[in-house]
Amino acid sequence: MNRLVPFDANYDQIKKLETTAFVFLLITAMIILTNWLLLKFSNEKTISEYADLLEVAKTVSYVSMVGYLIINVISKILFHTAEKKKRNDLIDNSFGTKYSDENTVGYYNNDEVESGIKKLALNSYESSFHTENTLKLMLYKGLIYLIILSIPFFLSIFTKNGGDIVRLLFEISIPATLFFEFIIMLIYYLNVCEINERFKIEFTNIGKANLSERDYPKLLIPIMEYYSMKAWANTNLDSTIFNKNNERISQKWKERKTKLIP
Repeated sequence: MNRLVPFDANYDQIKKLETTAFVFLLITAMIILTNWLLLKFSNEKTISEYADLLEVAKTVSYVSMVGYLIINVISKILFHTAEKKKRNDLIDNSFGTKYSDENTVGYYNNDEVESGIKKLALNSYESSFHTENTLKLMLYKGLIYLIILSIPFFLSIFTKNGGDIVRLLFEISIPATLFFEFIIMLIYYLNVCEINERFKIEFTNIGKANLSERDYPKLLIPIMEYYSMKAWANTNLDSTIFNKNNERISQKWKERKTKLIP
């Protein structure tokens, strides 16, 4: 079956913005590190010769920092919009409705399940399962970026090479942003792990049996928790990591589903 995901274009646009923001971040970090090294290890004559160039570099670093922060905000706004389209498709796939102009094909792997709450829960669990496994890999990458990219900013912040308040405020905002994004990702991951454990327990208890009215709230609670947490985190999954590991994670999901619904 050919795979069709209409909202992939939205996530591709977000990915391009995030890549641009990351380039701005790299430019800023390299300029700040270069300036710090020059001011730290060069004599006054050399610094005087490159004074104009240092000023230009400082201006470029400011522009890059502002560019990074602005694009970061824009990408999160667009991500929120893309998630609305994705939720409409989730409802269509789960209940056979037509809220989306164009639906996905081959995105969810639960076509054998009858439309209804159970299929909604399975689709949500599948999405949450992929999120957990992708976030786990993203955390390693995020921690490395946090440490490496924060070093130039902290070197500059905690030395006398640039004491003006404007520079300080700009430079401290970048590692602070990276730090809080990492913490949000970590909280997101830990909560998704708990939600998936809840999904697993409920589906293990239900098995292949038909749902009773008592089962509805048991399944709706982790569904609501997952999408609430997703909206709170407002964090786009790394498409490079997702695409690289999608086949492996999808196979793990099929194995998990077979155990839950034999």
